[in-house]
Amino acid sequence: MLESYRRGGHLETRYVSKIGTGGKVLVARLKPGSDLLLSIRSLAEKEGIVSGVILSGVGLLRAASLRNCKSFPDQYPITDVNRTFLRFEKPLEILSLTGNVSGFQGKPSVHAHITLSYVEHGRISVIGGHLIEGCLVFGFAEIFLMELEKVQMTKEFDEETKTHQLFV
Repeated sequence: MLESYRRGGHLETRYVSKIGTGGKVLVARLKPGSDLLLSIRSLAEKEGIVSGVILSGVGLLRAASLRNCKSFPDQYPITDVNRTFLRFEKPLEILSLTGNVSGFQGKPSVHAHITLSYVEHGRISVIGGHLIEGCLVFGFAEIFLMELEKVQMTKEFDEETKTHQLFV
């Protein structure tokens, strides 16, 4: 299986990268009823952050909506046919929140993944996926977002994957 990814006897590494530096750090406490994704996007827009990294996120959700890839298409792009969308309505602890903020059509775009835990039948279970709208705060959520300097991050159309991807 791994052999199909080898090129010339070695695994291929393909990437584009830039070096930036850390800038200001935004610390926010989201209040009950806040949508997690919309709040991060709103905070980034208010502070003018279009190149940033989500350092951390903790808290408690009353509901979560997640997206995950369930199959690979025969050719790009990956579409909703290849994805599953799940909704959870129960106490959900945020174990980790990670992602980035980049510019898209003149506004901040948030790409984030989240790991959550919940208790069912006396056992703790863990779920995770792509953060989408519908993750509602219960009690609080604490978000730490760092602006990146000396690097411009934008979402642009990528010919290879036929989707909007991060360009630096």
